[in-house]
Amino acid sequence: MKYSGQKNIPGLIHKIINQVPPCKEFYEPFAGSAAVSCFLSVLPGMETKFFVNDIDHTVTANFTYASGSKITNFDALAIIRKLASIKTGKDIFIFIDPPYHHSTRPNNVNLYKREFSNADHIQLLKAVLDLKCNCMIIHPDIDLYNQALTSWRTIQVSVRYHNKTSIEKLYMNYPGPEQLLTYVYAGKDCWDRQRIKRKGDRTIQRLLSLPAMERNYLIDRILQSFPKH
Repeated sequence: MKYSGQKNIPGLIHKIINQVPPCKEFYEPFAGSAAVSCFLSVLPGMETKFFVNDIDHTVTANFTYASGSKITNFDALAIIRKLASIKTGKDIFIFIDPPYHHSTRPNNVNLYKREFSNADHIQLLKAVLDLKCNCMIIHPDIDLYNQALTSWRTIQVSVRYHNKTSIEKLYMNYPGPEQLLTYVYAGKDCWDRQRIKRKGDRTIQRLLSLPAMERNYLIDRILQSFPKH
């Protein structure tokens, strides 16, 4: 889906997904192209429920998700405030990709039917600070967000939009995850992902070459080494 500011960009979507911890419920109140939730929702074995929202119903008209997930067209700020009041714990993850502050856009141009004013951004930042679950926000590097989210972990990313580079940040209110919702993009860049894949391939081949009893013994040892949840 073509959408201004979509996140399905090589390099960017990899970095986002590599910071998403395991969760039972995934909320995306500013869906846009919903690139992140769409990608994750179709992975084999994915049991997470996706709650995807965009105030513009024409944006979500063609979205499809597995049974148990939900698509809505409400005000995103209202959803975030409600989540802050009723949802608690690490099983809940919220990905927030709001309309970017006008001061960060070339020529200060309007892009969406429902735009965000400076006051809207301030209200958003106040709302996310009340959240009691894991939350990631993506937004261009700007003092307004940096000052409001000083206690949040950040990762800086360079993104190419229409031949122009935007310096953006992932703001996260949780530590770097030890486990991920998916490992399909594991690695800091394409070279690191290739290194990890080759290492995994070699390890699996060595494991498969062992006699069945030894192979199963090692698999059992690996499973036993992880803490029980």
